Amino acid sequence: MAHDTVVATPSPGDPPALRDEIARSWERSRSSGLRPSDSLERFSVSDVDRRSRLLAAAEPVLDRMESMLARTRYCVLLSDRDARLVDLRFGSHQVRDAVTATGTVLGRPFREETSGTNSIATVHELRVPVSVRGDEHYIEAMKGFSCHGHPLIHPVTRRIEGVLDITCLVDEDNPLLQPLLAQSATDIQSRLLEETRWSEQLLFAAFQRSNATRRGAPVIAMADEILLENTSAAALVGSDDHGALRAQIEGSTRRSGTIGSMTLRAGRAVRIRWERPRSGAGVVLEIDPVDAPTVIDAAGRPPAARTTAVIGEPGSGRSTALSDWARTPDTDRFDAADLAVDDAHAWMARVSERLRGDDAVVLVENVHLLPDLLACALRETIGSASARVGLSSNPVVDVGHEQRRLVSVCADCTELVPLRLRRHEIPSIARSMLGRHGLDLHFTPAAITALANHDWPGNLAELAQEIDDLVARRSAGAITDTDLLRPRRTRPSDCTRNPIDTALHEAITNELRRHGGNKRATADHLGISRTTLYKRMRELHIPG
Repeated sequence: MAHDTVVATPSPGDPPALRDEIARSWERSRSSGLRPSDSLERFSVSDVDRRSRLLAAAEPVLDRMESMLARTRYCVLLSDRDARLVDLRFGSHQVRDAVTATGTVLGRPFREETSGTNSIATVHELRVPVSVRGDEHYIEAMKGFSCHGHPLIHPVTRRIEGVLDITCLVDEDNPLLQPLLAQSATDIQSRLLEETRWSEQLLFAAFQRSNATRRGAPVIAMADEILLENTSAAALVGSDDHGALRAQIEGSTRRSGTIGSMTLRAGRAVRIRWERPRSGAGVVLEIDPVDAPTVIDAAGRPPAARTTAVIGEPGSGRSTALSDWARTPDTDRFDAADLAVDDAHAWMARVSERLRGDDAVVLVENVHLLPDLLACALRETIGSASARVGLSSNPVVDVGHEQRRLVSVCADCTELVPLRLRRHEIPSIARSMLGRHGLDLHFTPAAITALANHDWPGNLAELAQEIDDLVARRSAGAITDTDLLRPRRTRPSDCTRNPIDTALHEAITNELRRHGGNKRATADHLGISRTTLYKRMRELHIPG
């Protein structure tokens, strides 16, 4: 639709003083024949492809936001490039019931001609961030909500891939939701770029592995705009067969499968085994004539990624996650922290030697501590390594350029959420840690509340140390809140902070630190007034 529509005079019943972008959106909604009294349920829902690149890129970010929203009256909505809702995350049953009662469900189309003015449809139309509050919504059923939407623009194609939205009840609206939303949208866009690059690399690597394993037997790799085939596949499979092969596989949601018998255009009957790389983009097909044995790998499943990165704050479980990925105790572990006492040249030589081992599993921890030259050297070495390689690092926003480039070479990446942003999991984690000691101990409700309300700056490692200290002091009975050591240091005002307030606290303190305490620059970057900044600093007990 054109964006320069002349703004019509508001009709009776319109809310007064509509902003220009909202008034134009109302006019487009009217022109499409939509009425404010219409229901979203007039328009049918469609199936959601959980294997899409958008969802693959967005899922870790949505998981993080969902942890932040726990026990709050906020929700996160994600739409795809066709303006269909493809993911919804709710902070509470109350907001879920209120939102879904309007017809906001997975697969629902959210264009202006189907849902009127709102922060998904209007962002899709304008391709810029838009906030829609209360009576600014065109559809009557939506007027009880405030919502903030941010477009997801692919960094390479510059096409809109979807919209990320935070919605809440009108009286819960908060201006600091917008910078939080913008950062999350940026994270998804970065992951879209990485997913595109990694998907192509993983497909090519999977093709090479299969070709090497099968020693020249027919192998094909296909994606949207990619076709790879070895010599024997090119001789066996004609161009007319490629479309038939795609049609056989594209409808499946499985990661792997077999086609027991298929007759190619040349009349040759074949058996096909296919697998998707871990990225979900494309498929690798291993083809055998029915009179020849099918060649498969020893495990009968796709191999694990050759490279992975685990990113998270100290104490969040990075070492454990790397061990789980390695799936073998026989690993070579190196720690960049050892460079404080080790010779850098000798350390790098040892790492490089093990990376050349065909069957080696090499884990390098704390790569954010590497000097730039070593980070660059390790990145180049990993590019030609024979071993499987796992890296761990602090969150990439806290590391340097060369260290970020090093992490980016990994084909797989896991981001660990800080414990303070998933407080709802703390009780079960604490009970599990206590149970491993095999003692007749249990937490009282007051102790569980104190544990859940503590920020745990040391994450899982600090919680584990708390449990160890408790066990060292007693071996049976009830553990009360007065028995706890670290949570007792928490300021009383901090105990009532919900996950959203925790996230806002972090956003403000991070920007204050980045701008050297300059309140004006901090407020400008967060998109709020200095008055609002001072108010939130007082409410969240932020010094300064």
